[in-house]
Amino acid sequence: MINVVDTKKLSELLDWYFKTVDTLVSVVVADRDGLLLAAKEKSESAELDIEKLGGLSALVEPTLKRIANEFKSSGFGAGTFDTEEYRMIFIESGYAVLVTIIDLYASLDEVFPYAYIMAEKVSRIFDNRPVSPVIPHLGNISKLGEQVSVKNEIQKISPEGEFVYKLILGGDGGVGKTTLVNTFIEGEFQADYKPTIGTNILKKECRMENISTIVRFTIYDLAGQGQFARVRQSYLANARAGFLVFDITGRESFQNVEKWHSEFMKGAGQDICLILIGNKIDLEDKRVVSTQEGENLATKLNVPYIETSALNKDLVDEAFHMIAFKLVQDKLQYI
Repeated sequence: MINVVDTKKLSELLDWYFKTVDTLVSVVVADRDGLLLAAKEKSESAELDIEKLGGLSALVEPTLKRIANEFKSSGFGAGTFDTEEYRMIFIESGYAVLVTIIDLYASLDEVFPYAYIMAEKVSRIFDNRPVSPVIPHLGNISKLGEQVSVKNEIQKISPEGEFVYKLILGGDGGVGKTTLVNTFIEGEFQADYKPTIGTNILKKECRMENISTIVRFTIYDLAGQGQFARVRQSYLANARAGFLVFDITGRESFQNVEKWHSEFMKGAGQDICLILIGNKIDLEDKRVVSTQEGENLATKLNVPYIETSALNKDLVDEAFHMIAFKLVQDKLQYI
């Protein structure tokens, strides 16, 4: 059952989508029966029958479910459909289906990263979870794996000792990345797990009183499921910091850390500052990855290692403050 939706916030989100994606023609949010919930068109576009587009999402619903089942995801799938005039991207977004309509000759690779950000934000609005309507520009992402210029995400330093960095969280789905960042930002543990769709973007600052320094993070919480591997490269560019997160109760998530490390190196570059995190130490009785194994892997990857639990805010804060200090320690002499 759909909760009461914040229509003002949903409208603001659709407006931001149009500001960010030049090739966008129309966007529709429909429920799983095809009922129109929200829609917006480009003012100068030809007239579109929005009601029919809402109905079309219901026709595509079986395809979305099949895709989700094939990829063993939980609650989301994606599909595309071309007409003689337009390209359509369908993404499951919690209770809803997000339908993105773009120009016929527009690049799907260019639009998909933004569509997934939109889907995550729509899902949060329908769940009454905190969300910002702002959709950041990801730069030129036409070629996968190439370094891109994202001017508003590059580190900035002020004379007062304030730093701004882009930080990414990577790791398999379900290892606790979203809960970690929510604990850091909101200061409380949220037990109801909802998988991230593509990426979630948040902001938070670390104040280090002993050195009179503030580090402001733009945090990209990346979806861990395999079907998002292609769009993840779009979110990695110009990241200066990152967490490689695994679940100490899940050996597979630990074994996949090196894949995530390679993905970070490819997308963000060799200079990214990383920390390896073994999460969920509150489940010590279910531990299958020892502390020594975590430390050995960290040594192999040449990164620090820390164990955390989202139930313990102090440990989570320690992880963020540790990486904040690593980022600024060689610059403090200039402040």
